[in-house]
Amino acid sequence: MSNVCFVMQFTTLKDTLRHYSLIPPGGGGILTHTIAHVASSLKVKEDDPSGDGIESVISRVERLLAEGKLAEAAESLEKGVSGSKAEEIVGNWVIQARNRAIAEQALSVLQSYATAISLT
Repeated sequence: MSNVCFVMQFTTLKDTLRHYSLIPPGGGGILTHTIAHVASSLKVKEDDPSGDGIESVISRVERLLAEGKLAEAAESLEKGVSGSKAEEIVGNWVIQARNRAIAEQALSVLQSYATAISLT
């Protein structure tokens, strides 16, 4: 899975994140989901990626993904939705992003090692 796939997956998650970030971990009834749906559709994109709101979290994750920082994007997303129902929604994406970052780091180390031993 390439980094582009992670960006595309995250793009498809954004609306769901906006909705479920407003619901407590225990869930809620139909009224809670209705209010969350209406409220999430009224959200305005924040320009400040340092904030704690879901729009700031989304902006921060998008910036980190654009920079190719998968591990940092996963960490930021996980922290940003902690304590909400959205935490369950992003779990798989976070795990896959971290695994990809670990694989890329291992590949980089192996390439460096191969280069070093070929020069000796």
